Order: sequence, then structure tokens, then C-alpha cells
Amino acid sequence: MASNSKQFTADAVLLLAGRHRLALTDPLSDFLDDPPAWARDVTVGDLMRHTSGITDYQDLLEAEGTELTDPAGQEEAIAAILASQPQEPPGKRFSYSNSNYVLLAHVVEKVTGKPFPTFLQQEFFTPLHLRMVLSPAVDVPGKAKSYDEKDGSFTPDSSPWKQYGDGSVQTTPGEFVRWADNYRTGRIGGTHLLTGVTEGAVSVGDVLRGRGIEEGRYGAGILQLPDKSLVHRGDWEGFHSTFKVSPDRNTAVTVVCNVDSPDHFRAADQLLDIWTE
Repeated sequence: MASNSKQFTADAVLLLAGRHRLALTDPLSDFLDDPPAWARDVTVGDLMRHTSGITDYQDLLEAEGTELTDPAGQEEAIAAILASQPQEPPGKRFSYSNSNYVLLAHVVEKVTGKPFPTFLQQEFFTPLHLRMVLSPAVDVPGKAKSYDEKDGSFTPDSSPWKQYGDGSVQTTPGEFVRWADNYRTGRIGGTHLLTGVTEGAVSVGDVLRGRGIEEGRYGAGILQLPDKSLVHRGDWEGFHSTFKVSPDRNTAVTVVCNVDSPDHFRAADQLLDIWTE
């Protein structure tokens, strides 16, 4: 589900905040053994809402000479992030960066003492009876492959990069729609989580216009549009997904594709319109 996984990472943080294990105002440096100086100014909330100013680790690794065809895991991504300098001061503006959510997964691990995939399984997937797994490495039976299309021919499109927090939840569209019901019921996280999803959300301006999003506010791993619907996209190496929840939280759609397609976001909009008329 690529970046649609981010909502679980953010909700894990909100769950811990509701239990007073951390606060969104805590500095990142509190969760690092040897923090760079700039980590004292970046808060957990900055990471969650993409206002940290931190460069995307994908760009950092590629700048170091690591190609998408080279192995790279969570440790390599975090090392590259901590060795870099932010592009701008935190809290200034929305700037989408996968680094933020890799770091949030680390924060959850530091607070709980558990591997992040285990925490999600115990706190979200198992209680909600969701057939989901967070693992970039596990070989899920029947898993679809992604493809690259060129001149009518399709070749497998994959990468050995294995980060999590920013992506790597594996599931089906139907299971993701089932997950959406938590935005209505608050079965996991209760009122604190439901409020936290959009509380303090920041304007994305026109940053996401190229992805089909004209305006909105980014909260806890998900975007709230002006009509109060929730939406997010996921794109990684030929895999694409769009997840959308209606303003009244009673209807959700998930559209996925395993080859580059310009239409999955528009298709989600159209399906939601049909089912909410």
C-alpha cells in the first residue's frame, strides 16, 4: 500500500500519546542515542505533519550513490537522515518527506521496546481482525507483482529497499476498506485518536497539485480535503493505491494498480461519488 501505510504510523503515535507515553511536542532528540543538533528543534508533531524540513531519505541515499536496485534498509535510511542537514527550519511549511515517517517508526520502537511491525500487529491488525502485515521483506502468498510498461511490453518493477514506517503495509483493497471503519468507530484509540487525525493539520498549499490534490490539510498520516473527506495516495515501484473516506466516515474506497496509471486517484473519487449519492 506504499504511503497509505503512513496513517498506521501516525495512529501508533497518537495511540502512545493517548497513553501518555509521549507527546507530539516532544523533540526528536529525546528518542535518539546520539542526536544531531537540529533534532532538538524538530518535534514528533513536525514529523507527523511533514513540517520538519528534513530531506527525503530516498534522495539522500541516491545522493550517496545507492541506487534503487541496491540493497538498503531501515538502518541505512536513518543513518543518512541523521547525517544530513534539514532543508529549512521546522514548523515553517508542509514539505512531504518519507524521512519523517521512518523516524516516527523509530520513535515508536524506542518508546515501546518492540519492533514496529510487532506493535502494529498487536495494537491494530489483530484486534481489528485485519489481514495485514507490515513487512517489506515477507513473501506474502499470492502477492501481486508490479510492472513497468514501455511500448506495450511489461517487465517486473521492484526494488530491494526495505524501509518501513513510510510504507510497506501489505494487504488487499478490501481489507484497507475494512480498516477505514476505525475512522468512524474509534474502536482503536477512541476519541483521542479520532480527534488527533485532523487536529493541528497543516495546509499543503499547492505542493500536491501534481498528484491530483488541489488543496487540503495534512494531519496524522492522512489528508483532509475541504469537504472533510480523508484521502491518501501510495506510489512505489509500479504499485499505486488511493484510499478515500467520505465526509460522514460511513463509506470508503481503495483503488490499487500494479502498473503506472494516471487514473487510480480519479477512479477513487468517482467510486466514492457513486456510493454516496
